[in-house]
Amino acid sequence: PEDAPAPLAARLWDLDAWARQARWLLSTLAETDRLADRFAVAAAILRHLLTDPVLPTPLLPDHWPGDALREAYAAFEEEFRTTVLDRVD
Repeated sequence: PEDAPAPLAARLWDLDAWARQARWLLSTLAETDRLADRFAVAAAILRHLLTDPVLPTPLLPDHWPGDALREAYAAFEEEFRTTVLDRVD
């Protein structure tokens, strides 16, 4: 392509919408206390991560929430694993 890479990426993916949804999921997970509800939010996070274009940093908008979303999911996964193991034992 002859276009600059960052604007081209922004045309190919709705990066602003993806980031908005990611930030909403992050805040929802942080505000949710019940394990079942957190599990549902984590499932939504996982589905959303499957749509992450995984672009190089120079092609992403500032303050891209992809890494934070992956970290939040990983933290929940550990929390869930620990909770389940504690209840089984």
